[in-house]
Formats: sequence, structure tokens, C-alpha cells
Amino acid sequence: MLEQRGVPTAVMGTFEFEALARLEAKNRGLGDLPLALVPHPLGGIPEAEVVRKADLALEAVLKAVTRP
Repeated sequence: MLEQRGVPTAVMGTFEFEALARLEAKNRGLGDLPLALVPHPLGGIPEAEVVRKADLALEAVLKAVTRP
């Protein structure tokens, strides 16, 4: 996994699956893995909605990949 190799990463997902994402990260030894969460769903939505959700996640992603 990239994070374990020292490459800053973030997992994109929805708030609906936050608990599962945190559990999986913890089980894999990545309890501090940053999550970039947006409202559900991610699939089957118009392009404009995808862009809006990407904008919502941008700050979390930037914070994750620029942390020391």
C-alpha cells in the first residue's frame, strides 16, 4: 500500500461508508489513513454532481497529500 511506503494518500468515499472505511484502515494497520468523504452516492450521477462532490473533497485530499 502506498501509505505504508510513505506516499501520502487519501481514500475517497461517502459518509455512508465512513465506519467501514475506518474499520478496514485500522485492520490494515492504517488507523490514521485520511478519508475524503462526500455525500452518497458516487456512482450513477450526472457529471456536474461529480464535479461538485470533487470540490467538496478537495480540501481533505490536499491536506492528506501535503501533510508532513
